[in-house]
Amino acid sequence: MQSAYGYETPPAASELTSVEPGSPMGELLRRYWQPVCTSDDVKDLPHKEKLLCEEIVLFRDGSGKVGALKPHCSHRGTSLEWGRVEEKGLRCCFHGWLYATDGQCLEMPCETEEFRERMNVWQPAYPTLEFGGLVFVYMGPPGTEPEFPVYDMIDPDVVGEVELRGMRLWSDQGIGYVQDCNWLQHYENVVDPWHLIMLHQVISGNQGHNMLEGLTHGATVRDMAKIGFEKTALGVRFNMVRELPNGNYFIRHAECIVPNAFLVPAVYDSGARKTRATELSWVVPIDDEHVRGISIVAWPLEGGVPKADWRPGTDISDAVRPGAALERSYEERQRKPDDREAQEGQRTTAVHALENLGTSDQGVIMLRRTLRDQLKRLDQGLDPINIVRDKDAARGIPTGTWNAVLSAGEAAALGDNIGRLG
Repeated sequence: MQSAYGYETPPAASELTSVEPGSPMGELLRRYWQPVCTSDDVKDLPHKEKLLCEEIVLFRDGSGKVGALKPHCSHRGTSLEWGRVEEKGLRCCFHGWLYATDGQCLEMPCETEEFRERMNVWQPAYPTLEFGGLVFVYMGPPGTEPEFPVYDMIDPDVVGEVELRGMRLWSDQGIGYVQDCNWLQHYENVVDPWHLIMLHQVISGNQGHNMLEGLTHGATVRDMAKIGFEKTALGVRFNMVRELPNGNYFIRHAECIVPNAFLVPAVYDSGARKTRATELSWVVPIDDEHVRGISIVAWPLEGGVPKADWRPGTDISDAVRPGAALERSYEERQRKPDDREAQEGQRTTAVHALENLGTSDQGVIMLRRTLRDQLKRLDQGLDPINIVRDKDAARGIPTGTWNAVLSAGEAAALGDNIGRLG
């Protein structure tokens, strides 16, 4: 027995987990356009969000442009979330100071125009852009904004007839309805395919991954699939191959696009055809202890109209995966845990110093190493991975995430393209 008496928990690995301004990972994440909300969230009222430990008030002026301001008015600190949206900007409710989307104070109703011009007040603000139904902000140093990267599966010129929709597929949680934990342990789940077999099959029964279902008598978990990991141009990908009883092969890939975007193919698809990921999602750190997910969905069109009977690949409502239901009894959660229980149960922030990683954790190890490599590049004054400066290079960026059932010959023809397998 290893006694628990006097047991002390080491601190979390803050280099990778903390996202406050000035922290290593916080500064890295601030070098990318980060999604803060859907375009539909910003209508005729101010919209307050928290992102990377900072509160932001978003609004849309009469021209349709979105502003992202620090919340407390530069006059006497009243929160601009209570302000009034007008044609030219956002007016503070307390004394009527009016701010444009870039933060410039345009009006001070209780002062003279001469005084306003002399004061030259600017409310701290961040640049914004909209794409695919989401609002993005850039929270890094002024003048360092990169091009917005348009990956192939959300580029209509590549995928064809689709409608891009900004969506909160899992309400205000991350995929699997995870919320109350650090962003990194949620992100690492993308390149941890062994949990698909153990958590979502062996422990809790089939939770949507139909082609992984079932262990034959006397078989081991490792008999269910061959799994390998590889670094990609975008980050880290896992490669899963499982031989099916009819001699065909089930192939599955999921990819982390560093630093915090990801692609996951359909979690409930049979794999009867090759299906690419249908949404690009982000693990968005609210602060060091809370996370949300948000996505751009490439919704297919039929005859120019959004397909009515279609659902995004990672839309895991409780109708698809009962373990994803938010309202479950404590006993039910214990008997059939899901991502929420497994990830939030690692502590609010996982303590890496206490982990005993195995060969099945290669994807997690590769992801952490890749993130640390980007911290080094940033420290050296270099652009980290997935920062695009050339506008033409920012369109149709290739990704590698899909499900398929292939014949033995088709699988063999792929060769090394399915990655190294364990």
